[in-house]
Amino acid sequence: MSATVQPAPIATRLNTEWESRYAHREYLFGDLGIRSCADLLTEIRSGVRRDSTPAERDRTDVVLYELLTLARSGNRVAERLLVQVLLPAAQRMAHRVRALDGMDRADRVGYAITCAWEVIGVEYKMHLHQRVHANLTMGLLSKLSERTPTDKAIHDQTSAVSNDVLEAELGAWTAAEPPVEVLALRLFTWAVETGTLTREETALLARVTMGEDEESREQIADSLGITLDNLHKRVQRIRKRLKVAYAEAF
Repeated sequence: MSATVQPAPIATRLNTEWESRYAHREYLFGDLGIRSCADLLTEIRSGVRRDSTPAERDRTDVVLYELLTLARSGNRVAERLLVQVLLPAAQRMAHRVRALDGMDRADRVGYAITCAWEVIGVEYKMHLHQRVHANLTMGLLSKLSERTPTDKAIHDQTSAVSNDVLEAELGAWTAAEPPVEVLALRLFTWAVETGTLTREETALLARVTMGEDEESREQIADSLGITLDNLHKRVQRIRKRLKVAYAEAF
């Protein structure tokens, strides 16, 4: 009787490959010089921690942008290093994005990692030189919220019908807007990742703008121990800071 050997999960295979082929080897990374992959990964992860200094964050932006530039020019080692940077975020998002609910656990992670590769390779907006890690993760979240592989498979196996026929039968097609909750999640995730807002500020903004109908602003102010006027001023300041930062980035 023979037993079927199940292949290791893709994240496990990538981590094993990283340790055996990349982590402890040195490569020339453009303007960054000759560095080992493990050293660069450690530097990047230190720079994106919440307690990192402004100087560390600025340096991390420089490192990540140079790696993106190299990856776009065909440097596979730089591309692989960036995948390793995004691997933890891809694994977390794989189990939190509702668009992937129809997939099993292994397929979710595999698809998330594939999306990370696509964001690195073709979809990152190269005019964004600052907050590079946060913008990469925001791009990954947006990518995961799009059509799933099942949707794409159905599309690929369905005979095409001309737009004229569809419009004659059903009327002009209009793209569906993502739910407000999805848009808010993307925006709040980006705001926290970039340091634009704290988690407490995004929680307050969500509570005021998308809270339960029965909870009035007076009740929110009371629970915070502040006046209603102070609540309004606090929310306005948070919204203004978010609006300015978003406009600068996009």
